[in-house]
Amino acid sequence: MSTEYFRSAAFDLDRLQTLRAHLQGQALVPGDEGYDKACLTWNARTFEQHPAIIVLPAVPADVSVAVIFAREYELPVAVQGGGHGHPHAADGALLVNFMHMTSVQINVENATARVEAGVRTGDVVQAAHLYGLAPLNGLASSVGFVGYLLGGGVGWLTRQYGLGASSIRSVELVTATGDLLQVNEKSYPDLFWGLRGSGGNFGIVTSLECSLYPVREIFGGQVVYPIARGKEVLDTYLQWVKTVPDELTSVVRIMHFPALPAVPPALRGMSTIICMASYNGREDEGAALMQPMRTLGEPLLDTFAWLPYSQVATISNDPSEAPPLFFHVESGALRELTQSDVTTIVDLAGDPTSGVRLVEMRQLGGAFARQQESIMPSGTYYATLHLSMMAAAPTVDQLDAGRRAVATMMEALRPGMTGEVLLNLAGSHASPEQARAAYSPESYRRLVTLKDRYDPKNMFRFNYNIIPSSFGR
Repeated sequence: MSTEYFRSAAFDLDRLQTLRAHLQGQALVPGDEGYDKACLTWNARTFEQHPAIIVLPAVPADVSVAVIFAREYELPVAVQGGGHGHPHAADGALLVNFMHMTSVQINVENATARVEAGVRTGDVVQAAHLYGLAPLNGLASSVGFVGYLLGGGVGWLTRQYGLGASSIRSVELVTATGDLLQVNEKSYPDLFWGLRGSGGNFGIVTSLECSLYPVREIFGGQVVYPIARGKEVLDTYLQWVKTVPDELTSVVRIMHFPALPAVPPALRGMSTIICMASYNGREDEGAALMQPMRTLGEPLLDTFAWLPYSQVATISNDPSEAPPLFFHVESGALRELTQSDVTTIVDLAGDPTSGVRLVEMRQLGGAFARQQESIMPSGTYYATLHLSMMAAAPTVDQLDAGRRAVATMMEALRPGMTGEVLLNLAGSHASPEQARAAYSPESYRRLVTLKDRYDPKNMFRFNYNIIPSSFGR
């Protein structure tokens, strides 16, 4: 290894060996075997990063050792859990990658799960299902479960039970001083409140305990129509979502499928509009509720069925591995969509030459909107839908057209937006303004107070960052 690297990174080879001697896990620097793999996020083509050092902890104490080392050399610290990754590249930082901490323990008597920071959502769903229970998981099984909950957590059971973060019961947290805290509503209650939706601003969560819910089977699936029926489907959907109970959560997507063997034959090369939903109730009730969305002409595909909750990820059927594309995502919370908005979305996003790969609208409301700020800081109270728009292309240069199309749609839809932000779905730009918009003014002030107390130097800043007051605004 080059001695110039250690000089530029401000720590020497002897100190690195001392760090490794105190770890049960590993510490990697550029040139080490395994370093490049440990740098990778889910979407490796769009997101490259070059940390000064990567720590792969085996136990929580390794995280404390890593943070103390980072403090000594004034390195910022980033965290990579089990899924899609953090929003900012950890260049020049110490990256804690939890790929080796993947334990899930189910407590049936208390209906809780103890989950380490490297666990993916699908693993929690499978483990809980063995006991007729379910977490408040999101749509994709490949998402890191701990990071998903810390960022709020929006999924198939949200309208019935609330944001995923509200299910957190306790947190094991390493602070910026390297202390390992057991945080719950009795010990460190203010910090516990802030962790339920702050996206990891106050330390590194090594594990958490969350509630599980009595969900064994659901009625769910998706119905796919050609984009030629896009306006009719979207118009019907916008009226239909006003009528369904909290036990039903739905998503509508405009999506272009590639002509690849992995795609179902009926969808290959097709531009489509898709309605997907999950109903936690009786099969006959679910079928009746979904009837208006399943009878808009002849669908290309209809997968609705009575499903064990272990198969919930088949509803959205999101890829387990990122496609080999570059992505750009923007999002916003919507109060309403006008007829003009529907036309804009379908005409622009439905054009396969626009560069827009996906438009997704998630149904909000229900328990989601009733979340109390005294319980957690994250919530969306005025929006009825959350909109995400994604451009994708095989090269960065080819992504420009999609970026422009997304920007055009966002500008056209802005009058109907509430300005609220869901951190889990915030898109490609993790700005301080977005972090502020995710909370009410009073909640944000409380979060800044917590940041000042637990991370005044902003060591943990590769996130939707809450800026300490000493940094100014």
